[in-house]
Amino acid sequence: MNGRRCVVVGEVLEPRSVNDREALRASLEAGIERANEALREQLVAPFSVLRGVEEIGGALTNPERSYRALREITETVLPVEMRFAVVHGGIDVGLATEAVSRMDGPAFQTVDRLLTTLASDGRAVAFADPNVEPWIRTVLADQIQLLQTLKRAWTAHQAELVRAYRREERMQAIADQRDVSVQTVSQTLARANAKQILAVESNLETALSAVWGWTP
Repeated sequence: MNGRRCVVVGEVLEPRSVNDREALRASLEAGIERANEALREQLVAPFSVLRGVEEIGGALTNPERSYRALREITETVLPVEMRFAVVHGGIDVGLATEAVSRMDGPAFQTVDRLLTTLASDGRAVAFADPNVEPWIRTVLADQIQLLQTLKRAWTAHQAELVRAYRREERMQAIADQRDVSVQTVSQTLARANAKQILAVESNLETALSAVWGWTP
């Protein structure tokens, strides 16, 4: 069975400089598990580790929810950085296998090209879709890159609280769960720029839906 789907492949930047590769692999697998759980209705092939601790990949019906996958994975491996190619294109080998490692086609060739370009340009994200204007794809990728740049400053504690804030949206509940004051939670979220980041993420997801939500 052939078809146009969204292939998402991510690479760890400078994996050889990572001291604890087992810890990195555990973090990647935790992020992948969260991404697969969040996107189970959109999965064509579940996300998985493709090569050691250097590369991960998965396939979605289209790019509409791709940022959710990137978010779950990149936040889990912080402060390790990653780059991602998100390609809406053809898969003509292995689509029925539901395993991205067994798939091939024009989309995967574009992924390889984009990842090489990203590495050369020092950028974190690129989208490819011949049916979407290049400037739109660039603006979306730039938003994700800026978000990832802001998140690199997070401590592990800040990242944990921001994720809790996404789920709860009530500082009192977060404070009660951790036996700290609401003021402490508020200050930690403020230092992490949580409200601004979550607002940008919401706008980004709206834009992704506007661009790809119609795709059959």
